Amino acid sequence: MRVTFAVTVLRGISERLISHIQADRMEKMDLLVNAVIEELERLKEGLDEIGKESSAQAKGRFEVWFPLLVDGLKRAERTRARDRVTRIGLILANALVSPPPIKSDNVEEMMRIAMELSDRDIYFLKELFKIEGDLVEMKGRIDRTSAWMIWANGPWGERVDGEIDSIFSKLESFGLAARLAPPNNLTINADFQNRYALLKKGLDFARFATGSCGR
Repeated sequence: MRVTFAVTVLRGISERLISHIQADRMEKMDLLVNAVIEELERLKEGLDEIGKESSAQAKGRFEVWFPLLVDGLKRAERTRARDRVTRIGLILANALVSPPPIKSDNVEEMMRIAMELSDRDIYFLKELFKIEGDLVEMKGRIDRTSAWMIWANGPWGERVDGEIDSIFSKLESFGLAARLAPPNNLTINADFQNRYALLKKGLDFARFATGSCGR
């Protein structure tokens, strides 16, 4: 009797759990699709440019993009935080209208990174993008001296903060930023905040994943 009762309870829990998982998956997939649609509406000019392409070019662009959309939907199902699902949607939308078309491997990597970064991580990346992005955009990189001098223009100023190192070390692990070597005139006793340079990959990710990429 007890065994039958236990089995009945477990079956009830299992049914509710499966129902919850299915509902959660559908909600995240719907969130992703809506994020793509909303971003494409914002990028109407980019869509208009696609409309000017030859039928062969447009067809080729969508043939590359649709498998990425399917991959993004699968990733959305596995992503816990909904803000990260939205970022995957932004990446997909910007990838579609990017001139010239971005490589699939790069889009896949961006979506993978988007699954790992928190809102706080994104905030710091965006702030680095604001102060160093123009130089990286212009030259493909920022030289060490410029990055060192510009760093203090960020909201962090010159304060020493362990959170800054923690977050930027994480961004560095994904190839989005690089820690700058300290000046040679500093001794081991010097207590200073590590400074970081935005990398080209970090520039591209910030533009695609934060809805700041356009034509």
